[in-house]
Amino acid sequence: MNRGLRTLLSVAMLAFAVPAWAADSAAHDQTYVNLFGGNVFFNGASGLAHHDGNAVLGLRLGQRLSAHLGVEAQVAAAFAHLQDAAPNADANQYSGALLGNVYAFASPNTPYVSLGLGASSNRFNQDLGRGTSLMGVLGLGYQYSLGDHFGLRLDVQDQLLFNTPTSSAANLNNVQVTGGISYFWGGSKKSAFPVIGPAHP
Repeated sequence: MNRGLRTLLSVAMLAFAVPAWAADSAAHDQTYVNLFGGNVFFNGASGLAHHDGNAVLGLRLGQRLSAHLGVEAQVAAAFAHLQDAAPNADANQYSGALLGNVYAFASPNTPYVSLGLGASSNRFNQDLGRGTSLMGVLGLGYQYSLGDHFGLRLDVQDQLLFNTPTSSAANLNNVQVTGGISYFWGGSKKSAFPVIGPAHP
């Protein structure tokens, strides 16, 4: 991913983060499902034929365990047609991971850091066939609340694939940039500041 896109994403996340300081509630114990889509940028060593990015779709199911910690499971499919794939063969990339999220603010509107481990199934070419590699994930994201049950989310993940069956590199970096909509249920919100009522005689 080029430097300009990284800079743009950083500025956007900082801009979104400003209102979070003024938020008056803290979210916790919420379960959610997140439907996302975007693009995945493959490392050149992957052997991608004529372009370095492909559309990706996926789903996350998670829970915000406390104001600052959460856990989620993520599955995704990238519509990647890698170099020398057999005609009519399934060449897409499939991945799954278990992630832990650390939220910067207790508010429903907050940036966060993701760290996780999973697996990625890829078909790099006809001779090698499909193989599954251990995958480490490091990501940055921002969650924006649209109300009690809906929210928007932006994620940038660096996905490191270990011991891939390629001649040029055993470990490959894929960068996945996605946005999506979340649906929340359960949980509770607490006021960040105590509300003091009038004294009664």
